Amino acid sequence: MRARFGKDKVAIYGPSWGSVLGILYAARFQEKVSVYIGTGQIGDWPASERLCCEFTLAEAERRGDKRALKQLRALGPPPHSVEKMMVQRQWFTRYVGFLRGTSSWKFFRIMLGGPESSIFDLLNILRGVRFSTNTMWDEVSRLNLMKLAPALQMPVFFFIGRHDRVVDPRASAAYFDMLTAPQKEFVRFEDSAHEPAAEEPAKFHALMANKVRPVALGAASHAGSGEAAGSRS
Repeated sequence: MRARFGKDKVAIYGPSWGSVLGILYAARFQEKVSVYIGTGQIGDWPASERLCCEFTLAEAERRGDKRALKQLRALGPPPHSVEKMMVQRQWFTRYVGFLRGTSSWKFFRIMLGGPESSIFDLLNILRGVRFSTNTMWDEVSRLNLMKLAPALQMPVFFFIGRHDRVVDPRASAAYFDMLTAPQKEFVRFEDSAHEPAAEEPAKFHALMANKVRPVALGAASHAGSGEAAGSRS
């Protein structure tokens, strides 16, 4: 991307698993990144899994769902194998879902709406997601960015869905609070879960255009250092 657009630095947007890759890249190659934006932001992944499991169990208790309670209690506390994780995901998806501000069908249409993909890719995408999860879960679910990347040298934005139960917002907030960066801002999306860009696109696009882009352009042209106070909204 740097070569294609003739830029020394680029902005990185990391959603979900991309929030791990984006943070680690930004920490390692700080001279190439003007600004980092994360949604579904992972921090201490084991802590997030504990919070998500506690939510799912509490929701099953609230609903008096005996079948779910039996299965969820049998899992025990995290860390979970991929098979146990999928049981927990099955129940939380049934209760609240990955998305709140849009339907899954609309989300997939957005994801597959570009010229490089089509609806016919959906089956292979789902197969790929499952293959990657099965292969990588035991390793990646133990990652803790609070230890691996406690500081970044560029401005940071976390755009977090209040109703996210894939990555618990409290874990995202905990990482934000301890993260050292020249500038940082935490923005909640009140009607979103795990995909704010698709669930509240007008707000997301406005923030990217009016808040993130000016910061990215400034960071790309002026080197800075030191820590500034973060803000939340």
